[in-house]
Amino acid sequence: MTKGTIVLLGTLLFVVACQKEHENPFAQAEGALPNSANTPLLPLDNFAGIHQRILRPSCALSGCHDGHFEPDFRSVAGSYNSLVFHPVVGNDPNGSFTHRVQPGNADASYLHERLTAFVPNTSGMMPLGFGEDSDWPANSAQYINAIRAWIQAGALDMFGQAPTIGDQQPQCVGLSAFPQGATAGAYARLEGAGVQPIAVPATTIDLWFAFTDDNTAPQQLAHNMWKIATAPQLFPAVPESPFNITGPIAGPAFTGGATSFTHRATLDLSGHEPGTTLYVRAYVGDGAHPVPVEIPNDNTAPALRDLFTLRIVP
Repeated sequence: MTKGTIVLLGTLLFVVACQKEHENPFAQAEGALPNSANTPLLPLDNFAGIHQRILRPSCALSGCHDGHFEPDFRSVAGSYNSLVFHPVVGNDPNGSFTHRVQPGNADASYLHERLTAFVPNTSGMMPLGFGEDSDWPANSAQYINAIRAWIQAGALDMFGQAPTIGDQQPQCVGLSAFPQGATAGAYARLEGAGVQPIAVPATTIDLWFAFTDDNTAPQQLAHNMWKIATAPQLFPAVPESPFNITGPIAGPAFTGGATSFTHRATLDLSGHEPGTTLYVRAYVGDGAHPVPVEIPNDNTAPALRDLFTLRIVP
């Protein structure tokens, strides 16, 4: 039997096994465009890396966790919001589980159970099928350990923020840079290991941000400000500038696939010398939290902070 046949049979079993729970609340999340060649590989000790390397290629299969059924694994934010503190719908015969992910307790998390044990009256251990870009068969033990470690460490979101029961903080799921006034021909990230800055000229450019929230549309977010600095420690002294909320335009999300960009910042970089690294942060609110969220912030892992960097090139 060929590898393609095995993947196809696994996918068919996965689709048949899924049971539709209710209308998908993340229907506007990122789509299913192929990963960009310039999409950096994110670390597994961060939820964005877990989504990019595990959930999206191994679970967001056509007809199942691609928005047809919860949890929805198309986007990193949709995955997080439909897992962490999310009530289970199915359960084991003893009703042992309350949440799909119980922060700090992998053994009480139904996600971990479905990946490591056969639960009676279900289709079996997940995943039942996986996409052609999935390396689950070769790395399943490493990936299960990464998910367990993430849960045990508190199930933090991609920016290092602790979850809350109920409304979660907004997330930024994409950042793209273009020549001023353009929405095509995005500047690429520099080549190299890890997450590299976006290479931009010392001129005026447009930065487009993609935000998502579990209950608030991106265009309805509050505060909507941004900052830029030459070093992270300078952000407290840097004044905020307002976003221009427009679009949306489509572009690549941090973890692959497509997402919608709605917030534009126009930056005059003409005063910076080649080789300068610039750091960008966004400040948005959803009305459910007392202060806007800072993305990224000082608690964000370095690799995720690096997603929000620019490098001036000749």
